[in-house]
Amino acid sequence: RPTFAFAQIKGDVCLVQVPDVPAQGAMSSALMAADVNVFRHEFITLFRYSHSASVHPADMHILEPIAEHATLYEEDKGTVFLAREVVDRLQKLTFAARR
Repeated sequence: RPTFAFAQIKGDVCLVQVPDVPAQGAMSSALMAADVNVFRHEFITLFRYSHSASVHPADMHILEPIAEHATLYEEDKGTVFLAREVVDRLQKLTFAARR
C-alpha cells in the first residue's frame, strides 16, 4: 500500500508518495537519494500525479505522514483524494513555509 506524506522539497510544500520502509536487514542511508512521486494539488481534495524525482535527503523534509484511512489512491488514474481536514492542514503547512 502506498505511503503518502506532505513534504517540503527545496522550499515547496507538496504531496509525495514515499518509498516503503526498507525490508528488515536492508540498509537505508541518510546520504542516499530517495525516489518519490510528486502530486500537484488540482482541485479541493484532488491531487494528480505530476512527476517522479530523486531527492537528496538534504533537499526534502517530511512534514507530516498521512494516515492511510485519509487517502483514496486511484493509481490507474494517477489521482489521490485526501480527507478535507488533511487538505486544511496542507494549507496551514504551505502558509507556514512561506513565512
